[in-house]
Amino acid sequence: MDGEITGSRRAGDAAGSAPRPKETKPAGPDPSDELIGYFFPEFEIWRPILARLRIAPGIVLKLASRATANGTDFQSELLASDLVSERDLFATIADEFDVGFLEEIDPDRLIMKPEDRALFLRSRSKHLHAWVMGRNGVTHPVIAPSGMRLTELGKLLRSNRLKPILYLTSPSALRRAILARASMALVKKARNGLHERFPALSAKDVISPWQAAMLAVLLVTVPLSLVVATWEALLALHVLSSLFFLACVGLRFAAATVQPASTPSGLERIPADTLPFYSVLVALHRESEVVSQLVEALERLEWPRSKLEIKLVCEADDFETLAALSALRLPHHVEVVRVPPSLPRTKPKALDYALPLVKGDFVVLYDAEDRPHRLQLREAWHRFASAGDELACLQAPLQISNGGQGVIPLLFAFEYTALFRGLLPWLSGRRTPLPLGGTSNHFRGII
Repeated sequence: MDGEITGSRRAGDAAGSAPRPKETKPAGPDPSDELIGYFFPEFEIWRPILARLRIAPGIVLKLASRATANGTDFQSELLASDLVSERDLFATIADEFDVGFLEEIDPDRLIMKPEDRALFLRSRSKHLHAWVMGRNGVTHPVIAPSGMRLTELGKLLRSNRLKPILYLTSPSALRRAILARASMALVKKARNGLHERFPALSAKDVISPWQAAMLAVLLVTVPLSLVVATWEALLALHVLSSLFFLACVGLRFAAATVQPASTPSGLERIPADTLPFYSVLVALHRESEVVSQLVEALERLEWPRSKLEIKLVCEADDFETLAALSALRLPHHVEVVRVPPSLPRTKPKALDYALPLVKGDFVVLYDAEDRPHRLQLREAWHRFASAGDELACLQAPLQISNGGQGVIPLLFAFEYTALFRGLLPWLSGRRTPLPLGGTSNHFRGII
């Protein structure tokens, strides 16, 4: 099996004698094996792997307890802790069970139907697998376990029939190979998918036939009226403009009567095991100067890291932003999505490219300049859960941070406060159409 697949190697070669992440030590004395086994029934089968990764017993107990509290699994919590890289973890597992390990997968040798690629990219299944064509024409099953119980995985890896041809890889490596194969289809869908499915909802057609007809009528009628009946036409324009202005003023006076919604209490006490998986999408374009502050702000969000994914979406030829991101030590749950260059170079197209990749039950969109409140995800989830399935979207209010630095920033802050604390809640309360901004929007995952 050695060398049949491009980039493959036996696990022992891939990992050296064993991966050696930095050693972690518990703060106090190691707990007994019985105590760890109580919280972590699979401890015995994990024990040699954790020993090779130099994960101390106290850390094991902490991660196992966290998995119980969050309603997740030990593998997810171990990776979310950033104590060991995904590559090192799966290389060690493969070496322990004496099966092949693929650090990377050649996308051209991947055997997968196009419809299966789309399902895999946003799947949180524990049984992720694919087939890869070897150099000699033999197909090999490749497994990328994500949260699978090691007991179940061990039975599979010990199979005498599968062991000679089976390879293990990391979920990220398999996703990268699938994404490389699916990228052009995703670009095409991002550019034209909405227009092909719902032409009336797309802005690709700048103006509709009836809008063009109305514009033509106005372009003829208004100048002609000004020539034929100048004063009458000016008076009519004045009256119509004044009525429109007064209607806007009246709408804002009505919205001023709205009582600001209060933030729900007890958000920090919501049990972690009831929280869903959340996806955060941020479109970046020439944002190299702010990416470090952005990542710091997103890391302050209070949400279990094993139930959170953050995707920073960037054009593949935006080298400055990509270089700034590469200089950061990004946590396991933060991924950089490179969008193949194509027109139009817009935020909606970049987000449309990334949306099929998200795995969350809920999705939020942010801008690079946003600094969301640390409890925003919890409040959004609380409001979704309280409102029921009828509620499809939430928009967090935007607050201007430099309102006290001059008259113009003050007016800007006042305008945003009136919009998000008054007008939009008033429109929403009457179930009327309302403008939706381009950031801090929360959606249900199936969109």
